[in-house]
Amino acid sequence: MLSACGGGSDSGSSEASGEITQTIEITATEYAFGADAATTIDPGELVEFRLLNEGDLAHELQILDGNGRLIDRVEQLAPGASGAVAVEFDEPGVYQLVCDIDDHLSRGQRATFRVSE
Repeated sequence: MLSACGGGSDSGSSEASGEITQTIEITATEYAFGADAATTIDPGELVEFRLLNEGDLAHELQILDGNGRLIDRVEQLAPGASGAVAVEFDEPGVYQLVCDIDDHLSRGQRATFRVSE
């Protein structure tokens, strides 16, 4: 589980115009995400999510709001590849990270984080 302070409505956007305030590095392996558990995200921050595929299968990273709507994503990555996306979180709440390739999500490849109030 990724543990971060993060938020939960449809108020995140990758079309933010500010500078990136922090980068969160996430590893993808078979049916799991790994990241630093001490991450804190505050409303208004522009956060870069960097995904590194350390697994043997392709993985992706979808960032979902509290209602399960897609905010942005890192497209499917081959094993050993990496990609990034920047998202600004305007609202506090709980967000999700998922890999929805084939059966990865149903096998548990998801994490949550919170944007602090």
